[in-house]
Amino acid sequence: MVKKNLKPGFSLFEACVVMLIVGIFVALCANAYSKKHVTYQEAEGHGRYECYKNSAGTLMQRYVENNNSRNVAGTTCIFRPPRYAKYLLLNAIGGGSASDAGEFKSVFYSSMDKPITVEPGNVNGQTTIKVDGGVILSADAGRSDMNATSVGADIISDCRFTYNKYSCGTPICEQDGLDLSIAFCNKSDFVTNKIPITDIKKYRTSYSGNKLIYRDLSDFTGHGILAENALSLLDVTGSYESFYTIEVTFDTTLSDVSQMEKYLESLSIVDGIASVQPGRANKPGGVVIIW
Repeated sequence: MVKKNLKPGFSLFEACVVMLIVGIFVALCANAYSKKHVTYQEAEGHGRYECYKNSAGTLMQRYVENNNSRNVAGTTCIFRPPRYAKYLLLNAIGGGSASDAGEFKSVFYSSMDKPITVEPGNVNGQTTIKVDGGVILSADAGRSDMNATSVGADIISDCRFTYNKYSCGTPICEQDGLDLSIAFCNKSDFVTNKIPITDIKKYRTSYSGNKLIYRDLSDFTGHGILAENALSLLDVTGSYESFYTIEVTFDTTLSDVSQMEKYLESLSIVDGIASVQPGRANKPGGVVIIW
């Protein structure tokens, strides 16, 4: 008797069901297989916000995005950073004085999610940028007319010796940052002292315009003399002697064109805040925020 080796298999109905299921999956995935997978980079939005006063003294708020500008009415400048802004560049200029442009300052922030309050300075006024009531950036007003003792005068254009008691080398007087570096002959030694420019102005013997006269106070401590008393005791026998006298000339040149104007010009911005010349002499200040 011949035995048949029978193996179990799919029935015709089962095979049809399987093919139907496979067909459905192929149909659903056909679109994904037939099209190339493309990734899109999210577009970064860029723009700027301006707060300033126009020629009539009216507070202006202006947004510029994608070459489209829109004004926002209000008596207070409040800037709400766009959610997509990945950075903020804050630029502020103080109000100009009668003969000097306001101070220009710029600060970079990687992000900011809180409202920013801007207060543009009037003529001779300070411009401030605040968050939660705290100042995060301020720009001072113009310095007005300066002379050798003005707080803003800190650039020395010339310094020369008019007297040196001893002679053992060529005296040198030059600016070194916020100090005055003076090399002179102290008896038989050639020494160098650094004196803060603020002290040069504070303990001067006289000044006229952009020049002042300073007499040596470098060794008053060695004589046990207070700085404020040293001037009156100079050259008094047994008290204190002056080794040198110098004439210091400060650069007190003022500019009526603000750095904000130059900054906007470099960005090819000619309308809006640029048209009112922010921070220029006798002009209010303003703020430009770029993202």
